[in-house]
Amino acid sequence: MVKINLLPWRETQRKEKQQRFLILLTCSLIIVLSIFVLIHIYIANQQSFQIQRNTMLKYEISIQDKNISVMNVLEAKTNQIISKINYINILQKTRLDTLGLLNQLAVDIPSTVFLTKLTRIDHEIIIEGKTQSSGALSEFMQQIENEVLFQVPIIEKMKTPDDASIENIKINDNVQLFTLHFQQRNKH
Repeated sequence: MVKINLLPWRETQRKEKQQRFLILLTCSLIIVLSIFVLIHIYIANQQSFQIQRNTMLKYEISIQDKNISVMNVLEAKTNQIISKINYINILQKTRLDTLGLLNQLAVDIPSTVFLTKLTRIDHEIIIEGKTQSSGALSEFMQQIENEVLFQVPIIEKMKTPDDASIENIKINDNVQLFTLHFQQRNKH
């Protein structure tokens, strides 16, 4: 029988297999690396796109914040204007009441009673003044009480002043300071 030596053929085949393996290994490494590179490029593009979107959103948010601050300023000015309009309307409504009050007080006040200060808070009227006799002040209070516009007056303070605190009054004058308050009735 003829003996055939298969060693060189096997070695050649082994080298071919090894070459194919190296070629396949190299091809698979190239494919894997290219996949990684493509994934990396895709992720980098997505990140840059998201950064652009975030930048655009920050810009739009800053514009909207400016708009909101302008609107807040406008709203504050609007509220101020509305409150001024309401105050003017209240003054317009009470204008005639105030004129009536002053006219009636001018008619009712005796000649020996002097008003130094008149304050009106809503419907409460506070009068500060001087009188030379308590009888004149009593008469004034009775006339106020008899008026339809006013409610019962109440004396809050009545005192004799210090000589240094009163101007234009002689020492021998019998002057008394008073504070009187009463309510004004609504006509409505």
